[in-house]
Amino acid sequence: MASILEIGISGLRASQTALTITGQNITNAGTEGYSRQVIGQSAVSPQNKGGVWVGSGVNVDTVNRVYDQFLTEQLWRDTSTFNGFDTLALNAEQIDSLLADSGTGVQPGLERMFSSLQAVVDDPASLPARAVLISESNGLVDRFTSISDRLYAQNDIINGQMDVMAGQITTIAEGIAELNEQIQFATASANGIEPSDLLDARDKLVKDLSELVKVNVVEQDDSVWNVFIGNGQALVIGNDYNEVFADAGGSDPSRSDLYFRKGDVIQNVTNEITGGQLGGTLQFREEVLDPVLNGLGRLALVINQTFNEQHKLGIDFDGKMGENFFTDINAPEKAYNRVLGDSQNARPNDRLLSVHIKDAGALTTSEYQVEFPGPDDYTYRIKRLDDDKIVSSGALSGSFPDSVEVDGFEIRFEAGSFQAGDDFRIMPTRNESTKVQVNITRPEQVAVASPIVTDSAIGNQGNAAISQGGVYDINTPYFSREGELTPPLLIRFTSPTTYDVLDNTDPGKPIPLFPPLMNQTYVPGISNSILPADEGKTAFTSFGGYLPVNTTYQAPPPATNVTPKNGFFPERIVISHTDPVSGKVTTQPTLITKANASAKEIAEQLSKREGIEALARTTVELSDFSSDANPFQPMTFSLNGIVLTDTLGPNQTKYDANYPEEVPDPVTPDFIADRINSNRDLQDLGIVARSDGSRVVITALNGDDINLEISGDNGDGFNVSNGQDIILRETGEAPFTPLTEYDGYDFSEGGPYTYEFDVPGQGTFNIELNDTYATGAEVVDAIRTQLENSGFTFSGNLDVDIDERGTISFQPRLPMNATGVHGSSKISMGGQIKVIADPGYSLDIEPPGNNLFAENPVGEPVHFGFDVEISGLAQRGDEFTVGFNTDGTSDSRNGVALAALQNEDTVAGNTSYSESYSRLVEEIGSVTSRAQINRDSSEVLLRNSEGAVTSLSGVNLDEEAAALIKYELAYNASAQVIQVARSIFDTLISTFR
Repeated sequence: MASILEIGISGLRASQTALTITGQNITNAGTEGYSRQVIGQSAVSPQNKGGVWVGSGVNVDTVNRVYDQFLTEQLWRDTSTFNGFDTLALNAEQIDSLLADSGTGVQPGLERMFSSLQAVVDDPASLPARAVLISESNGLVDRFTSISDRLYAQNDIINGQMDVMAGQITTIAEGIAELNEQIQFATASANGIEPSDLLDARDKLVKDLSELVKVNVVEQDDSVWNVFIGNGQALVIGNDYNEVFADAGGSDPSRSDLYFRKGDVIQNVTNEITGGQLGGTLQFREEVLDPVLNGLGRLALVINQTFNEQHKLGIDFDGKMGENFFTDINAPEKAYNRVLGDSQNARPNDRLLSVHIKDAGALTTSEYQVEFPGPDDYTYRIKRLDDDKIVSSGALSGSFPDSVEVDGFEIRFEAGSFQAGDDFRIMPTRNESTKVQVNITRPEQVAVASPIVTDSAIGNQGNAAISQGGVYDINTPYFSREGELTPPLLIRFTSPTTYDVLDNTDPGKPIPLFPPLMNQTYVPGISNSILPADEGKTAFTSFGGYLPVNTTYQAPPPATNVTPKNGFFPERIVISHTDPVSGKVTTQPTLITKANASAKEIAEQLSKREGIEALARTTVELSDFSSDANPFQPMTFSLNGIVLTDTLGPNQTKYDANYPEEVPDPVTPDFIADRINSNRDLQDLGIVARSDGSRVVITALNGDDINLEISGDNGDGFNVSNGQDIILRETGEAPFTPLTEYDGYDFSEGGPYTYEFDVPGQGTFNIELNDTYATGAEVVDAIRTQLENSGFTFSGNLDVDIDERGTISFQPRLPMNATGVHGSSKISMGGQIKVIADPGYSLDIEPPGNNLFAENPVGEPVHFGFDVEISGLAQRGDEFTVGFNTDGTSDSRNGVALAALQNEDTVAGNTSYSESYSRLVEEIGSVTSRAQINRDSSEVLLRNSEGAVTSLSGVNLDEEAAALIKYELAYNASAQVIQVARSIFDTLISTFR
């Protein structure tokens, strides 16, 4: 039976424990994560004394923390949500401010560039205005670069933050696992009584973890927690934990990915992580950083491509065709950097892919994945990552390069051992805002003038007027020579409703175009487009006349007549058609041309094939006419069997009136041209000629061979060529001043001065100039020597020319001389064939190729590349001309077209430059605003959750002070009970003394 002393002592102990717990609560009132503890006590079982149940005191059963699992889990969820939105909002605000700021944004740079362009349009002759345009264009580039640098710096910061946060997650996981073990041991040691302080410590770690990432906690037996993140990845299981770490991304090493390591197994969990600061960081990268980089890159590409394309349609201050205003968007270093191979691709690492922008306006802001899903090594598919849509699939042909075009860009598979399981990340736009650069450096290079100029003949009888014309494609034969329209055009009305378009190279003798454009319909009273539009046809042009090694000798009678050959070898020509719907290719039977067939005959054969129209024309150029220093016999010159150096009487019928009757010695180009053009038989054969005083160009309009024969003294003769110049292209440094035929040049300074040129049927060759030459003649001789030693074969001698623009060209010329009294010299020159293929048709040459077409013929557009309009009433004989604009310093027509780009819908087909940038700013502003709103609302929820937890589990000092007084009084009362027990005991003892 418990005595009053025992009861007092139990009360004293209970009160002391209560005071201790209250003191613990008070001292930890400011401790984060501390849960208020309360004492649990109960009466000791009473004892029966004389039939009466008498109490035996009090027991302290438990010391528990005040805790609600539901409220705590809600706090974790709200903490994770708030930190995710807070991180997203903080980062997005910086980018939003960067894009919208007038000091750093692209929009002010665009406005300044186009404002300076308008100044050039208003005063195209002003070089200072052109210099300002270049300066402002560089300013726009600097803005792109500045923003991109900030974005890349942000990417680096994100990489660092991910590394730190991944480390923190692992550290917290380790702490939770350790606490699980301690709690398990402590609970078992205390007969199931849980250690409140350890539980609080674990709760705090979970809350800290929820600040970093969204967590899911599952309780197992013995108060042990299992913690999961992402898509069910087990971060903590009982006393064990797994590692989270950041490392270079498998598909993009410049961007960190998150990995989950469980034993020896590593899993990429970047796309699985949500919530918390880490989830907010990843969300920022996905929803803000990537779209801005890709959006800026697309805008930079569109500006770059469209501005370049229009700029190249003009001519600059020096009359040269415009070059790229900005650098080439498909330069090799750019094309290859748009592809990243996955680090897990099988070895060897030999795959070579490139991405070439075809139509920047059709680009999206997405990135793409090329994957080889297997089971074979050649099947691939292309996925657009923003919507996971398969945009293309196919199979490699087995011969490189292969290519596929999607969404405005072309992927080229160039080399390598592609294997099943290979992955490649395609980034058409991501890095492009840092790569745009202004290409031109001199004000003179700004091309604001149009390369064509039109005019009306003074004697026109009608009131028809011709427009200034517009250029839309310079990649046609009409712009093949710098500073020329080849050929210039003459529009001649044959009636008020019909007209011809003629080759006006010789204004005194216009000839039909090749191919001809005759008897075209004109509608009076409206504006008529004079030149045909692009119908999608493709032209394949043969090399032209073959220059033999030597002329053919014709012995005098009675020797047999020798017929020279044009030198054309047999060629195997294949015509194919690709069905535009099914892609099926059908091939026509191979056409084998005859040896030495004329261009006319070959064209007739080709024209019989489906989808093909072929035309032929033969051109021969004669120059450097000479006569023997000791004349003995007159020179006789024949063209296709017709003597042109004869002297006839007044009643002759061989020539038109006013033909040149006197035969000069030596014969001159003008004389030969006039005799040809006035000869009636040659007129019937369609053979015409033109002369510039030093050379005569003879043309057979129907493609017949041109046969020349000369007899006379040994010194009588001329040089023969096919009239086709071979142009040298600069591949190294350009001379500081244009080369001329009159001035020397020091090639030892600067450089390298390298050039390349294409020889029909032989390939591409190179030369380099690196010496000093005092005169222009020495420069020409040096170029000739370099050409002769460059490795190609030629007949005769090389005639090198440097025009007024410094362009170097040459022609092989074969000397053709008379043979004295011993017969004559002959030569036969074949012509050029132009094959016009309908859309879908192509021309190929089966190996071995010969001297007619290239082995791999490249088609060229059939259209002119420019258009002119005539309106009004025209009369028969009215003429209009289209030529090259040789004095365009005050012309700004191409500048007007450049300025118009500012408001054209060039981006995605529906937005202008400025609208595209504004839309990007709006989208990022919307993401930022949404993140701010979500942050504010989630903060309210978080504060509510914190308040609910605090109101339940937090320490209220007022309440604890009251409890302290309460337990102090109880303690004192229990002590008084003990004192009473002592007094009773003392009284009892004294009674027995």
